[in-house]
Amino acid sequence: MILADYRLTTVHIPLEKPFVTALRRVETATALRLELVSAEGWIGVGEAPPTVAITGESLEDIAHTLEARLLPQLLHRNLSTIDEAQEILHAARAGHTSAKAAADIALYNLFAQKEGMPLHAFLGGKRRPVKTVVTISLDTPKAMRRDALAAYARGYDLLKIKVGEKDGKDIARVRAIREVLPGATLLVDANQAWSERATLEFIEASHALDIELIEQPLPAHDLARMRRITACSPIPILADEAAFTLEDVRRVMETEAAHMVNVKLMKCGGIHKAKEILQWCRSHEVPVMLGSMLETPASIEASLHLAATFTDVIRYADLDSPLLYKEIPRRCNIRAEKNLLRLE
Repeated sequence: MILADYRLTTVHIPLEKPFVTALRRVETATALRLELVSAEGWIGVGEAPPTVAITGESLEDIAHTLEARLLPQLLHRNLSTIDEAQEILHAARAGHTSAKAAADIALYNLFAQKEGMPLHAFLGGKRRPVKTVVTISLDTPKAMRRDALAAYARGYDLLKIKVGEKDGKDIARVRAIREVLPGATLLVDANQAWSERATLEFIEASHALDIELIEQPLPAHDLARMRRITACSPIPILADEAAFTLEDVRRVMETEAAHMVNVKLMKCGGIHKAKEILQWCRSHEVPVMLGSMLETPASIEASLHLAATFTDVIRYADLDSPLLYKEIPRRCNIRAEKNLLRLE
């Protein structure tokens, strides 16, 4: 396959309400859209959102990396296999994982078209629905209880509660939701906002709240304190920002700094690198959350295809961006039934 051309555009999808975490506030799902065009006329699409607070990449950074560093290595070359294409892509420049993810997804879609297969089949999986966590954005305890009730009324029974505000009310946030939703499954995500002491105090105060897991309570670099918390916590600890690459995942798990890891295409550089991490987790019996940033349809679709291939290792999917849109775009291949996502 020869890549003959490409197009870059920007995608904007309004959200039903602002998405708020301890790191940022967003009102629109935005992404850079890459279309790779083969000499045969196939078009592979990939998208990547700007998540400066996490990957350090703005829209301008992603576009510059693609045009100046990555695409010149791929265009007008005869790429015989997806592995060859990925080797070239990931050798082109270190880091810049969101830009690489956009190119990676587009390449996978191209090679699946070349083989006449849907992407999940090309990856070795079968089409199946995926139940996703649904995020309750950071707000006051009262507002978050209201939002959780509204989400539960729509059939969303697997809720991720964003915490990490500096007002000392995080346990009140979770308690307010648990009191009115005794049957919901609750996950808590602090986005690196807590100290070791605050984490331990939260764990102690939440013993009766039936919390499924706590995601990234401490700053990503602080594996020593993460290990101490993991060693004594009755609630599973999930590493997110501490686990970008396969090397990161190995380090986190070998130092016992978490019980689980969150794998995201935008953190690791796309499907190819995510597969490597998931295969390692499978062989080492490490449970995984397949997560996402606030993303647009093409990258969420890629994650859904990947989820179909690793059902044995993926314990949770956090791919709820389409449920947060004001409206799912008609050209999108994702359909939602409550918090069950299906690919058409």
